[in-house]
Parts: sequence; structure tokens; C-alpha cells
Amino acid sequence: MRRVVEICAAVACFVALSACTDKQSYIARGNKLFEAGKYADASINYRKAIQKDSRFGEAYYRLGLTAIKQGDANQAYAALMQAVELLPDNEDAKGKLGDLCLNSYLRDPHHPQQLYDQITRLADRLLAKNPDSFDGLRFKALLARTDRKPEEAIASFRKALQVKPADPALTTALADTLYQNGQSQEAEAVALDLIARNKTYGPVYDQLYGWYFKANRIADAENILKTKVKNNPKQADYILQLGLHYNRLHKSAEMSATLGRLLDNRKDFPNAPFQVGDFYMNIRNFAEAIRYYQEAARANPQDNIACQKRITDALLAQGKKTEASSSVEQILKEQPKDESALRVRASLWLDSRQPGNVDKALREFTALSALHPEDPLLWFQMGRASRLKGDQETARKQFQEAVARRKDFVEARFQLAAINLSQHRNSEAMQQASEILSLRPNDPRARMLHAVALFSSGNKASARTELTQLSRDFPQYAEPRLELGLVALSEKKYQEAKEIFGKLGGNDPRAVSGLAAASSSERQFAKAIELLNGALQKSPDSLMLREQLANTAVAAGQYDLAIAEFKKLLASESQSVPLRVRLGEVYELKGDNSSAIALYREAQALSPQDPVSGFLLAVALDRTGQRDEAQTQYRNLLKLHPDSWATMNNLAFLLAETGGDLDEALSLAQRAAQKFPSQSSFSDTIGYVYLKKGMRDSAVRTFSGLVQKYPNNPTFHYHLGMALLETGDKAAARTELGAALANHPSANEAAKIRELASKIG
Repeated sequence: MRRVVEICAAVACFVALSACTDKQSYIARGNKLFEAGKYADASINYRKAIQKDSRFGEAYYRLGLTAIKQGDANQAYAALMQAVELLPDNEDAKGKLGDLCLNSYLRDPHHPQQLYDQITRLADRLLAKNPDSFDGLRFKALLARTDRKPEEAIASFRKALQVKPADPALTTALADTLYQNGQSQEAEAVALDLIARNKTYGPVYDQLYGWYFKANRIADAENILKTKVKNNPKQADYILQLGLHYNRLHKSAEMSATLGRLLDNRKDFPNAPFQVGDFYMNIRNFAEAIRYYQEAARANPQDNIACQKRITDALLAQGKKTEASSSVEQILKEQPKDESALRVRASLWLDSRQPGNVDKALREFTALSALHPEDPLLWFQMGRASRLKGDQETARKQFQEAVARRKDFVEARFQLAAINLSQHRNSEAMQQASEILSLRPNDPRARMLHAVALFSSGNKASARTELTQLSRDFPQYAEPRLELGLVALSEKKYQEAKEIFGKLGGNDPRAVSGLAAASSSERQFAKAIELLNGALQKSPDSLMLREQLANTAVAAGQYDLAIAEFKKLLASESQSVPLRVRLGEVYELKGDNSSAIALYREAQALSPQDPVSGFLLAVALDRTGQRDEAQTQYRNLLKLHPDSWATMNNLAFLLAETGGDLDEALSLAQRAAQKFPSQSSFSDTIGYVYLKKGMRDSAVRTFSGLVQKYPNNPTFHYHLGMALLETGDKAAARTELGAALANHPSANEAAKIRELASKIG
């Protein structure tokens, strides 16, 4: 028995030693890979060591160092936190963790208190163990500087530099703190002494250059850059920096001579033409940039693609999209799968706004997104394409995906807010505006967006206040005054609106459109149409003016003019779903239901997910007696948009009228009414279903409540009359039908009321 126990103990010891050996071998292998610069492979080995022992501090420490090399700050932070806990004596781990926290703290404009406290704790732990800890003193100094305690910071910097006198970064930080504290002479002396000791440390030269230039010591600024170049003669970036200085002073000859030092020394600077091309790109001299990129391509044919990409960028910067497109095609001819070129080509297609090109752009961006699903820019571009195609709902979802992947993607938020406003999602638009303002606290576009959302949600007083303040803060920004004009219009303050739009000038199509809207609101349609026609003679390509003319014609009852103008708009935006919907509505007003239905079908084919065109198509089919197809359309809509309460209500009414499933009809109508109890038409549908189900008393109660609340609604009187007749109360029914006719029903409904009244006698 004892022998068995001894064997078991030996096996256990062997297993433990094997596990120890395994984890150490992973560390050793990881360290070799780390030294060779193979950080991903090193990381795998450190993780395997942690799998062997979840409390192996050395593995966490090494994993943290690897993550730093890979630029993964989150992984580095997590690993080093574990290392500091498991290896309390490892000062380097504390130092590296402190640097991560400090970098995050300084980058974040809000300076999170949690990070500040963590850095302070690390510094205190380091100094408690060793009062001369370099990292502890360094952290104390840098935090004191951010706290605007320069004297305390300077004292800590000096103590830290007594430990490591040669540290160039800390010496530069000391010099900068001295300078900010008004001790400019000592700051300069510290910086110059560092240069004497360390001629290759570039940041200290830049620091001195900034001070000299700010103090108008231009000769000293030039000389410090010359010294930087002299002490580092093979650093091309330093020579280019001197060239930028001469460009800043408009010294063309000196700039050219400086660049010549690169171009004339191809032995030390084999990429000089490419670098000089970048220099000219930086100063926006695109013609010279292209010339040097072309020279670079001739000198180094292997760099042809890189040069062609830079040439494309230069052409795009000049707005030469046709030439840029040709340049991109050259790249793709050599490298058909070059993703950056594919992106540029798709962007150019998108910018053209031509329907065929927009389709191609959407396909290209969709294919690229399948390869890179986490790239927010691809989702953004897909959203732009979908919006140009008129598919607002798909575009909204794509912009949401972009924002989900990058919270600070401001332009995606603006696009998303614009769609939310167009879909009357005012609270969501305000939320987007608030998110943008948290990122850019005084952004005028975001403030404008917030005000527009307030206005759209009915809070006109707050909108007016915000817009007035915005126009004061940004007097050159026309949008707040334009929106103030629209607020005045909505409040029927037509003279005020005209004064606002008039001050903006007749050359601004938006102001002219506003003036026309004010005249139209006063039913001065001829004046509004004359104003818009005059503006269109000056700006025949203005879609805004043409759309305003079309809408004014609708208000004036000039449907043929409206149809002609909407058709012109469609010729410019042939894939537009909203324009098709609007034109369909005008045809309905004219009484041409077949043309309206055809347009709604086209709109739905272009954007199957669009709820507006689908709903209007169903309503038009229902109204024209095509009820089987209408029912199918309503059901398909509910599959796509299960929370479409208006669709539920209409389907319920249609089922009741056509002898459909009345239990289903009642369920649909009640769901819609529960969601929107104030929507009277939903309650009317419930009453109508009650009537069809033979629940006469419930129907009478429902319709009576509606008539009491809305005494001028002919439909409610008509339905109450129907219900009363079913109960046998002919006198009361006759009274309600008379009230229905007295409240001006539509011609179709009036005929039905008279027919029912004739049956009563």
C-alpha cells in the first residue's frame, strides 16, 4: 500500500514539474519570437503559458509588452493589470501600466478621474518601495503638470532626472513646463543643453523652433532647424521640415535649394522624388506634386502603383474627378484587386450621382464590406448609396451600423439624423444631435440639427430660442435664419417670414423658396409661381426651386403644372423613391388613380423596404376596388414592418368590409388603438368591426363616443347612423345621417350616406 502511495506521489510531482516546464518553455519560445519581432506568434505562446497556469504573472507581463508592440492598448492594459497584481515587485510592469493609463488620460479631453486615480496609486506604490523610483517621480511630475501645478511638476522632474539624467523625453517635458511657467530663459538653456548631449533627439529641436517662431525670433527658428539637419544629415524628414519653414516664409529659392539637397543625393535619399512629391502635396502645390510622383515612378518602376495612388489623390484634391477616374483605372488594370483603388473608384461612381454608377458603387462597397464587416466607412458609403437610390430605411440601418462601429463618426450621425427627420423620428434626431454635441460641443451644424428636431416635434418656442442664439453666435451662417423663417411660416407670421427671407437675398434659392412658400401660405399662388419661375431662369438647375414650384402648383390646384415639374425633377433623379411617391399623390389629386398606382409600384420596386410607397399603393388599390391585391399588399407590409399601426388598422377595416376574418380584424384594430389611443380612426375601425360582428351595442357606444368628441366628422356620424339602424332606431339613425351630410363628406361617402338614408325613408 505504501508503495502505491509513493508511486502516486511521484506521478503527481512529475505532472507538476511537467506543467511548470511547459509554461516556462512557452515563455522561452515567446521571448525568442518577441525578440525577432514576431509579436502575434509570441502572443500565442504567452497565452498558452497562461492556459497552463492562470496566475502566471510573468506570462501576463510578457503578453502586455507584446500587446504594446501590436498597438493593442486594451489588451495591454488588461494583461499588465494582472501582472501588477501577481508580480508586486515588478517595477517595469507598473511603469508600463502607468504609461498606458497616462497616455489614455492625456488623450481624453475629459481627463477621466478613474485613470488619474490609477496613475496616482501606481506612483505611490513605486515611491513607497523606492523614494527614488524614476517612474514614480515621472508620473507625479506629469500629473502635476496636467493639474497646472508647475512648481510641483518642476521639482518632481528634477528629482526624476537626478535618477536618469540622460532621459531626453523627460528633459524636454521639464523644459516645456519651465517655459509654460514663464521661465523661458531657463527652459531654453535646458533644451540647448539636451541638444549638446543628445544631437539625435528630434522633439527638442521642434520645441525650440516653436518657441522661437512664436517669439518672432525667425533667425533663431531657422538656425535651430539648420542645426537639426546638420546634426542628422541623413534624416530626410528634417530636411523637408526646413523646406516647410522656408515655404512658410515664402522664401521659394531657399525652399528649392533645400529640396535639392535630397534630389541631388540619390545615394542617401533614393526615394527623394517621392518624398518631394509628398512635400508639395502637403503645401497643396498639386501640379508639382504630380510631376515628382511621375519622376519617382520612372526612377523606381516598382513604386509605380504607390505613385499612381498619390497622383490620384492630387487630382481628387483639385476636383479633377474625370482624370482621377482614369488614374484609378490604370491602377486597377495592373492590380484588379487593389482595395484602396476599388474604394476610390466606388466613391467616384457615388459622387457622380448617376443611377447606374450609384448601383455599381453600392455593389462594390457591399462586396468590400463582406471582406471588412467592421469597417465603419464602408457602411457609411453603403448608406450614402442607398439614400441616393431613395431607400431611406436601408440607408438608416447602414448608418446605424457605421455609428455602432465608430461612436465618434460624426458625419454618419448627421446622415442618420437627416433620415430620422424625414421619417418624423424627431426624438431620435435630437438624440443624434446630442451625441454629436457631446463630441463637438459648439458645432453649429449639430446645434442647428437639434433646433430643427425641436421644431419638427412641435416645440417651436425652444426651437426659436436656439435658432436666434445660433444666428447671433454665427452671423455668417445662413441656416439658422432660414429655419427661423420656416418657424415664422409655421406660426402663420407671414410678414415676419418674408422679412427674414428677404434679408437673405434673392440669389439664395433657399430664401427664394421661403418667400414663395410665404406667398403661397397667403394663397397668393400666382405671385409665388411668378417668383419661382423668375428664380429658375437664373438657376435652371436648382432642384430646390423646381420642387418648390411643383409643390406650390399642387397647393394652387394646378395639377398639370405640378406633374410637369415633378417629371423634370425625376429626369434629374431618376431613381428617387420620394419623388415618385409625391408625383403619385398629385395624380391621385387629379383623379388619375391608374397613373398613381403605377408610380407607387415603381417606387416599391426600387425600394421594397420603403414603408411609405408600399402603404400608399395598398390604400390606392383598396380605394379603386382592387381589394384582394390590397389585402395582399397590407399583409406583405406587416411582414416587413410589424409595428406599422396604420397598416394594421387599414387591414382590419378591409377585412371587416370584405367579409374576412372578423376576429383577426378586431385583434389588429385593438392592437393599433392600444398603441395610439388618441388616434380616432383606429377607434372607428374597432366600432366598425363590432358592427360587422353583430355587437351592435358595443358599436353604438364606440361611435357615440367618437361623435361626441369629434362632432364635425361626417364618417363618425355615418357609422353611428349605420349602427343605430341595425338596432332598429330609425329616427336616431336618420338624425345621424343628416348630420353626416351636413359636415361635408367626400363625394363617394355622400353617395353612400344618401343611399342608406333612402332605405330608411
